[in-house]
Amino acid sequence: MRKLIVLLLVCTPLWAQAAPKSPTDKIVDTFMGLDVDVSTGVSLNEYMRMVKQRARGRFARMDRNHDGEVSAKEYRYFWHQEQSAYYRLQR
Repeated sequence: MRKLIVLLLVCTPLWAQAAPKSPTDKIVDTFMGLDVDVSTGVSLNEYMRMVKQRARGRFARMDRNHDGEVSAKEYRYFWHQEQSAYYRLQR
């Protein structure tokens, strides 16, 4: 009996280990983290909270002179400095 208990204690970590998560699994987990009321689904309000937060941050980075508006010059700078790493122009 003692050997069985020791064996179970030693082997349990092997059983408890989950399979590595795929990149898609990680993205889904991050998305589901938006579910602040733990309803097992992300509502439009929860999603929009994240969208607005990201939009505010992006706008702040675009508005280099902090006047509350983004000029063509500011947007061009932003595009070349930050967004060209994320987007490809479709021709």
